[in-house]
Amino acid sequence: MAIAGPLNGVTVVELGNQVAAATCTRMMADLGANIIKVENTAGGDTYRSWPRAIGAPIDDDFNPIFDVLNANKRAISLDLKSEGGNKVMYSLLEKADIFITNVRTKGLSHIGLDYDTLKVKFPKLIMGQQVGYGEKGPDKDKPGYDNTAFWARSGFLYGQKVDFDDSDIESYPVYMPMGMGDTACAMSMMAGCMAALLHARETGEGDRIIIPLYGTAMWMANIQIDGTQFGYKYPKTRNISSPFGAPYKCKDGRWFMPQVANFAKDVHKFFKCIGVEDMEENPAYLVRPNYNKADFNAPVIARFEKIFATKTADEWCDEFRKYDLCFEKLYSYEEVLADETAEVNDYVYTMQYPNGKNIKMVRPNIRSQRTGIVEIKQGPMLGEHTVELMKEYGYNDSEIEKMLADGAVKQHD
Repeated sequence: MAIAGPLNGVTVVELGNQVAAATCTRMMADLGANIIKVENTAGGDTYRSWPRAIGAPIDDDFNPIFDVLNANKRAISLDLKSEGGNKVMYSLLEKADIFITNVRTKGLSHIGLDYDTLKVKFPKLIMGQQVGYGEKGPDKDKPGYDNTAFWARSGFLYGQKVDFDDSDIESYPVYMPMGMGDTACAMSMMAGCMAALLHARETGEGDRIIIPLYGTAMWMANIQIDGTQFGYKYPKTRNISSPFGAPYKCKDGRWFMPQVANFAKDVHKFFKCIGVEDMEENPAYLVRPNYNKADFNAPVIARFEKIFATKTADEWCDEFRKYDLCFEKLYSYEEVLADETAEVNDYVYTMQYPNGKNIKMVRPNIRSQRTGIVEIKQGPMLGEHTVELMKEYGYNDSEIEKMLADGAVKQHD
């Protein structure tokens, strides 16, 4: 018999689109929360159809990319602009502990789901809302997405350029990995909502947790942003990167990443590991701030590049293990999906679909030693649980039939 998760008994209503809200509630679902995903009646969450942009299937009962973020949930389809659909939404929120959304505030206001309205109706409700730029200033109503508000505005994307030393050539900004900003926001939103839930359980007071894409990115880049006041520069060139934390190309063409985090303790082991013990004899090489200077770094990096090119990446892994130094090869996403460490730690799982296909999927990263690894249920189809949920929330057959006929709600066939 499955052990109840730490969020067992917590009901969460999700009204979202794409990644952030769905990611937050997927993590809650795996911890035992009862997740009710609310979607419109005209196609639902656009993330249902988005996977075709990367060549993935989007069939009703075979939509793996959608399922990654929406497994272990139930779904109800409502026309929130209709009186009936809005009434059902309020019924859900009346019994909910948490309401998660990434819909903009002005959009929520049009359908009576903004926090100022909800806190009057449901004073104990916790609302977690992702926004683009914040609640104040010239950009408060500006639409914000992962690649704009998170990557572009925060300095992340500009800082990912790798400019060339001693050249007027400027690199093109590196393409950002999709969804990372939304995922970071989702994790922050979950943490904030859990803190608010503890307070609500003790006091009966609800709260609104606001998670901005822009502010989240700034917090994640606090070292780079704050460091600019002291001369810390991005984008980096090869010669102003730390020689002890830069990737090196190996004999087999693979890239190897060393990391000397504790300089005073580990630099001696690093020098011995790669065979440059002579550097110990020059005190300048034992002073960490010296490696912030391009002129000092250039010959060091050039020497290290030649050394790392003498062995394969796997051979360097063996060498660094001997000295208990931090290191890693650069993995491709394909390699990550087949990685033994990911498999044995249950970072991935295999979903078995009704059509007989087995698809590997990444699992949320939170682990509970008490409850163990939870069973994964396929994500819901649009409106799959509409009638079931309406009955659960006290609507009778005639009320449900009328709303179905009026188009206020929709049940999957």
